[in-house]
Amino acid sequence: MAKITEKQRYLHIQMITTAASFRQFKYRLGSLLIQVPDEQQIQVAYETARKNDPAIDFPFWARIWPSALVLAAYLDNHPELYKGKRVVEIAAGLGLPALLAAKEAKQVIVSDYQPAAIACMNASIAANAYTNIEALLYNWRHGLPDWEADLLLLSDTNYSPQDLAAVEQLIRFYLNQGTQVLLSTPHRLAGRDMLLALSAYCKETCVQELEEQTLTIYRYSKNL
Repeated sequence: MAKITEKQRYLHIQMITTAASFRQFKYRLGSLLIQVPDEQQIQVAYETARKNDPAIDFPFWARIWPSALVLAAYLDNHPELYKGKRVVEIAAGLGLPALLAAKEAKQVIVSDYQPAAIACMNASIAANAYTNIEALLYNWRHGLPDWEADLLLLSDTNYSPQDLAAVEQLIRFYLNQGTQVLLSTPHRLAGRDMLLALSAYCKETCVQELEEQTLTIYRYSKNL
């Protein structure tokens, strides 16, 4: 069966972003507009794309998950972690935490491996009139990034067993540069070994309850 062509990929992105709407989030740092796709349109676009490429990934990026919500709330309460600093968010989906951090950060890179996610994040960047943030394509399966950061944001990235080694490698790569890392995750067995392997660098944990889930934010650093 044929893979999706570039034209089909473009139409897929257009279908998602055209049906998207903006949601307003209010924080102590100020209000924030995030473009969020319509879930029904996402399902239609996904089923259409699957006819040409059954292996296409489900668009988990297209929803703001509890992990992103609690990480954004944590950032709202701890601006000292990113004020005037360089911030990178990887596998960002709709990019809520990074977009909030951009209110105080010097420079922000927000990334995902899905072009449609980048299109939505670019719409959010424009809606908030940001000039210090860039949305870029990045897939951790293709190697390590060359972006420098003072703070790395990861939200619900340790759910796929096949990607855990890449996620841990990414975290260690940034820790070795002196970067602080914030990882927000629900409790799941799949990521337990990775969390244990990184426990020596954990400086703080923050446990939150949201939408009947228990979520933990881990703050990692090699520095005291």
